[in-house]
Amino acid sequence: MRYIVTIFWATIYCEIIGFIASALTSMQFDPIQSGVIGVVFGLLFAFIIPGITAKSHKDSSKFSKML
Repeated sequence: MRYIVTIFWATIYCEIIGFIASALTSMQFDPIQSGVIGVVFGLLFAFIIPGITAKSHKDSSKFSKML
């Protein structure tokens, strides 16, 4: 469930950033491209952040045993 929510919000944020950036650069807005970039960043953040935080904070969670 956490991965789905992360991908959803990353896609929403990238759509907003893409819309604003296209307006500032006077280029055409491409929602498909913004959505794909959002999904890719969402997946990266969903898999990388737990590993980084598990390394800095040791507890009995399954993420602490990852590294």
